[in-house]
Amino acid sequence: MNLNGRHRIKTHGGLPQGSTVGSGSDLMIYYQYNTGETVGGWPDQSPNDNDAIQEADLNQPTAVSGGGLDFEDTNDAESASSMGFTKFTVQADTDFISFIVCKPEDSTNTLCYLSDSGSEVLQFTSANAHQFKAGSSTPMTHSSVFTCDADEKQLLIVHRTNTTTGTIKLYKNGLVCDGHNNSGSTNAGLFELQNLGVKNNPSSESNWFDGVIYDVGIIKGTTATDKAREMITDYLCAKHGIARLG
Repeated sequence: MNLNGRHRIKTHGGLPQGSTVGSGSDLMIYYQYNTGETVGGWPDQSPNDNDAIQEADLNQPTAVSGGGLDFEDTNDAESASSMGFTKFTVQADTDFISFIVCKPEDSTNTLCYLSDSGSEVLQFTSANAHQFKAGSSTPMTHSSVFTCDADEKQLLIVHRTNTTTGTIKLYKNGLVCDGHNNSGSTNAGLFELQNLGVKNNPSSESNWFDGVIYDVGIIKGTTATDKAREMITDYLCAKHGIARLG
């Protein structure tokens, strides 16, 4: 698969490393299903080689047969699962696509899958809602058009387009829902990421992810287009046997 029209789904075990979905250095991180992940590390398939690492035995997720990592929320920083990577920034007024294939095991508590510190997070919230929140901006949460059910493998995408307005929409298995009549919410601000599976407010970690993460990544910049989102959706839904909703 690349953004110039050639589909390479059958010839690659993941997003093609040569083309990196045509995004080059715009692919910031990509932790990929079935790429030799261990409990202590998950290789980054982006050009940045920014592996996710967890050296503490008690905080390591468990490798799932066939690929993916199972994160456990024990509500205790000493034993809950999490991983870290070198911080990177999505600048203000910059388009981005965040994608994750996962199977949450909890639909009643807040589960953070990517974060920096404080309130800059990509997460699930109570009432089966998926949310983007950065800095002091108003959180963006989808409406009842779709839910993020526990024990369901699903593809969730957050996509910011139109850098002058910072329009953001949320997608589940290709179906758009932003909670505002599908017109999009607005958040043009800067945000940074450096943690997988936890909201890492230093010395007071919280909102640990509870469930399996199969694929997760961020693309930023001019290649974070509608075409890129559609191709990522097609590819990951086919790869994981997920029915496309839209």
